Amino acid sequence: MPWSYDYNSKLQIVEVVYEGQITADDLSESTSKHIELEHKKGWNRFLVDATKMKMATSIMAVYDLPAKQYIEEKADRQGCVAVLLPEDTIAREAVEFYETVCRNRGWMVQVFSERQEAIDYLNRSRTANTPNTGDSP
Repeated sequence: MPWSYDYNSKLQIVEVVYEGQITADDLSESTSKHIELEHKKGWNRFLVDATKMKMATSIMAVYDLPAKQYIEEKADRQGCVAVLLPEDTIAREAVEFYETVCRNRGWMVQVFSERQEAIDYLNRSRTANTPNTGDSP
């Protein structure tokens, strides 16, 4: 699996890391995990580290995440996602496109070049639910 999830109890956010080639199936599976954590744990602040990600899928698969999958799986509209931009140019363009599609549909997603800026954004998110426990996802 080229992605992983870990709950950071100090920051009270879910950290997601993508590394290597990411396929449409990887994006879909990871998104389902994201939404499952929202539903089961109430965690809705996510820091996505996509710096080492490379795209092995179409831009339509990226589009379908917020346009279809978020809706079908009832993602939390109050959730907040900060994405660290990939180094790879094609992946960077895909992530920037993802941000645009999300924001156009009312999802709180923003891309960043610096980790601390992303964390600050998540800390400012006014609608974030914080979990009562430090349990891992």
